[in-house]
Amino acid sequence: MDTLDALELSKMPRLAVLHYALGRFGGAAKIAILQAIYLNKMGFDVELFYGGPILNDWKKRVTSEIPVNPLPLGLPKSLQDIAKITEILSKLRTFDIILVSYGICPFFAYYLTRFFERKVVWYCGEPLRALWEDFLSGLSYKSLKCTVKPTSGFLYGKSYSSIFLSEPLYNSSIRILRALDIKTIRSYRKIVANSFYTKELINRVYHLKGNVFTVHPGIDLANFRQVNKTRSIPSDYILAIGAMIPMKNYTNLLKAFSYLPLQHRSKLKLLIIGDGPLKEAIQSTIQELGLKNNVIITANINEDELFCYYKNCRFVIHVALHEPFGLVPLEAAVFGKTAIVSSIGGPKEFVVDGQSGILVNPFDPKEIARAITYFVENEKVAHRMGLKARDKVVKEFNMESSSRKLAKTLRSID
Repeated sequence: MDTLDALELSKMPRLAVLHYALGRFGGAAKIAILQAIYLNKMGFDVELFYGGPILNDWKKRVTSEIPVNPLPLGLPKSLQDIAKITEILSKLRTFDIILVSYGICPFFAYYLTRFFERKVVWYCGEPLRALWEDFLSGLSYKSLKCTVKPTSGFLYGKSYSSIFLSEPLYNSSIRILRALDIKTIRSYRKIVANSFYTKELINRVYHLKGNVFTVHPGIDLANFRQVNKTRSIPSDYILAIGAMIPMKNYTNLLKAFSYLPLQHRSKLKLLIIGDGPLKEAIQSTIQELGLKNNVIITANINEDELFCYYKNCRFVIHVALHEPFGLVPLEAAVFGKTAIVSSIGGPKEFVVDGQSGILVNPFDPKEIARAITYFVENEKVAHRMGLKARDKVVKEFNMESSSRKLAKTLRSID
């Protein structure tokens, strides 16, 4: 290495990207990994600190490009856990910038602000859902306990969870954790939201005084092109993708499907890719609505299979009650597929109503049904909207341009 190379290397900011996949590997985990990879290519010396589940193909990809470290939870259950937390905190001291991408354990996030307040940046997908869901979507704790309790038990153990999430202590626990969360968020050096909707949301939740920046996530187009030719799947289905949790709104989607005119309902298939604590309830709803022959549920697919399902569907439908941004419409757009999405939240920052897709009220199954019927009866319009969506994702929502904007924000830290 010559003197010039050594000088350039010395100017590379050391960047730690932190992400914990709470319960499942989804869009947030993908974006965190891609941010680490792309920022490494843009002049940062990046290491990823990751916890939770990860798909094998994503694990192979990231470990081949950057160092990956295990990210512990912040609530220790043993002396060994304390040692792991101490070791990671010690290592993080060597970095110039710490980027919390989407979410990590709230206790560990608090430690970061106590030790490294001046160099912690949060790329925010949403406030911590387990604490703020009633504020975000209006869903009550009783409707959320099917997800909150299992996730808490998996992360922190049944003992902690059974005590602090019990009915007598739940409200007190939430108040304490919300206070901790607010203190943590207000201590971050910078906050970058993944959508204008998220920016407005976190300003309301945390009453932030400083500026919150916005950088939309993007799609890794090269990865899609590599698997564009895959095995054939019948193309006469509508595609829905997402975890089987209350927020994803499968009940209203299924009701909408049951409202379709008989001539369409008798021929159409709804393919759901997802799993989760509401699977049995969703299957029961399918039976009750007489949709047993219309709805197919699958899960545990790899990336090639996922892209194949996108490629061969009629269009996608993504009508979550609360979605800060949502990658599903963008991924579908790569394959020229239009989308029906919720008019509430971040998806409308990509989907333009009547041009690249249709916006609907997620609380109104009949409105959702009308949108489905429109696309089924106007295939050429759906195709034209899909092409417009593809142009938009290629030009405006690709991972390279997203990472460049994020890199500019990170470099502006004085």
